[in-house]
Amino acid sequence: MDWLQFLSSVIGSIAWPAAVITLTCLMREPLAKLIPLIRTLKYKDVQIDLGEKIEAAKELVGAEAEAPSQADKDLLSSFRSIAEVDPRAAVLSAWLPVEAELSQVADKRNVPSRMPPMAKLRELHQERFIDLATYQKLVRLRDIRNTAAHLPEKAVSFDDAMNMAEMCQWAVGLLKQLNASLDTKLT
Repeated sequence: MDWLQFLSSVIGSIAWPAAVITLTCLMREPLAKLIPLIRTLKYKDVQIDLGEKIEAAKELVGAEAEAPSQADKDLLSSFRSIAEVDPRAAVLSAWLPVEAELSQVADKRNVPSRMPPMAKLRELHQERFIDLATYQKLVRLRDIRNTAAHLPEKAVSFDDAMNMAEMCQWAVGLLKQLNASLDTKLT
């Protein structure tokens, strides 16, 4: 192999990687602007679409949802304020009252407090204190929360955040009813 063949071989080996690196550097800013607009993640055979998950959960919850009380309206108003600034943060914070109420119910049912929230939910379901439909709805809401936690900040829309807040308020109301039923049984 002489110098010309060697040089040709080196250039041939480096050409495609250099072209890809150059294009990536040139397109970095336009691509960075597009990433926050992604609402669907797909990796191999797994596809996650937050909007579809929220709509499916809303259909499940919608049939049972009652008109919100004044306290619920005030809480929804605070979630609206958060959602206007950061919808993803609103989705995450909407789930927190559900976990808090779930912990209160679990404590009254003597479920160990050291258990994570979803283990408490599973335990309450296994004790047949929470029915299958409610269990599935709460698991779906938790899955939406987890999906939102791992998406880019701008991937969650204001409407998605408000829908999640409404569904979480429904879940809190349901758990409060269960909590109240425990109070009446204990007295």
